[in-house]
Amino acid sequence: MEARIQNSWTCRKGVGWSLDEHNSKLVTSAMKSKVEQIRKDIIAGNIKVHDYMSNNKCPVQ
Repeated sequence: MEARIQNSWTCRKGVGWSLDEHNSKLVTSAMKSKVEQIRKDIIAGNIKVHDYMSNNKCPVQ
């Protein structure tokens, strides 16, 4: 498998997470709802996601 960077565009609703057979039993309905709300807020522009590659810095220290 080749390592790569995948850039998803929020304007095209390219925001998601991996929920599969390996972790689905660990995620509650409340967790799913919270993640879905965060996804909607990112797409709407209410939450800004920092692109580390833009300046090689994390805004949270």
